[in-house]
Amino acid sequence: MPISPQLQAKIDALEDEDLRNRILRLLKNPAKKRAANEEIFESLLLEHTVVKERQAQLRQWSDEEVEAFMQYFCKNDPSDYVEFLKQEKEFNEIELGLAANVRHLMSQWIPGVSVEDRRGLFIKFRDYAKRV
Repeated sequence: MPISPQLQAKIDALEDEDLRNRILRLLKNPAKKRAANEEIFESLLLEHTVVKERQAQLRQWSDEEVEAFMQYFCKNDPSDYVEFLKQEKEFNEIELGLAANVRHLMSQWIPGVSVEDRRGLFIKFRDYAKRV
């Protein structure tokens, strides 16, 4: 089904280029669609808005906090700390069990931190470990 001029105007008005491209890719896909183009557009727009709102609510970890966690990690589990740095630098990957241990240590460091915020700290800590 072709994209109507009205819908194309709505798509063109979107500021987020990635969102525009994703919508166009989906609408131009030759596969059979189970919804009208306008419904697909509205659904993707709503999903994008919800994701952005969730991201805005996540804690933004400062470099000082990441360094503080690094010191806590090094002090409380020096062997895992060394192994973490080794795996990150050599393989750019962290073994599942070690990752779980690190996340558990994060929960001890800041009790009550959400899973999403722990994930953010873990990602920032991996980036930090590459530079250490």
